Amino acid sequence: MTMENRSFFSVGSIILDDIVLYDGQTRMGVLGGGSTHAAMGMRVWADHVGLVGSIGDNFLVELYDELAGVFDLSGVRRLAIETPRAWQVIEANGSRTEVFRSDFDEFVAIDPQPEELPESYHNAHGVHLQCAAPYPLLSWVDKLRSVGIGLILWEPWDEFLQAENREAVRALLPEVDIFSPGLAEARRLTRLQDAHQIVTELLKDGVPAVALRMGSDGSLVGSSKFGIQHVPPHPVDIVVDVTGAGNSYCGGFLVGLETTGDPFVAARYGAVSASFTLEQFGALVPIQDLREKAQRRFREVQ
Repeated sequence: MTMENRSFFSVGSIILDDIVLYDGQTRMGVLGGGSTHAAMGMRVWADHVGLVGSIGDNFLVELYDELAGVFDLSGVRRLAIETPRAWQVIEANGSRTEVFRSDFDEFVAIDPQPEELPESYHNAHGVHLQCAAPYPLLSWVDKLRSVGIGLILWEPWDEFLQAENREAVRALLPEVDIFSPGLAEARRLTRLQDAHQIVTELLKDGVPAVALRMGSDGSLVGSSKFGIQHVPPHPVDIVVDVTGAGNSYCGGFLVGLETTGDPFVAARYGAVSASFTLEQFGALVPIQDLREKAQRRFREVQ
């Protein structure tokens, strides 16, 4: 599990979450976003992790400094906009409803573009990619392949996974190495209910690996080489907030697959990354002794 010389980065959204709990408690202006959570999932296992995304001119200096203490921010640009925000409403049973306070068009408008990729990120060992599809997704894939990046995990925007976009997804899957949708969205896309059938169907589309995220039921991982296997979540004594756990899983999975070459072992990396996210509010996990804690949890999962 030595990761000293490996580098990874996440492309996508950096937002502020306003969390509302079922008992009325709130956590306002918490660091969030799919890219931030995914990068933290990578950071559990790797020392060199970057972010590619945008923040608004109202993004607090303290929050920026917190990010800079964990990630390389060469790929983060500050724009003359309001930083996107979302309500995260958590019910007593742990379910989450996300309500964006920013228009979807605003997210698309600030989507990072391939030409903004810093040269220092060339030849990275893996990328978590969460952006609009089919463009700029295809442009990103072309750029990443051209600068020596061979492992791409695509975590699609939920809004894109509609039945009417099935053919578009089918055309895109051979372009990436790992596809990781959530179960509800994958059901909507494929019009199938059984998780095993969904993974089988997606593998037929030509993607080498599928990591179907199923929340508290763990993940169902499929590989054109290794077959299909269920991987349970890492147990968490008290779930504080489910926001971002799936993104964090994706980051851990990516590092795990690049490290071991085994998608089922990679899913255990992802499960460990997600477990840290579940135990707290916000995307950033304290990094002191984090690697040692992660390795201990990984052995427990084994």
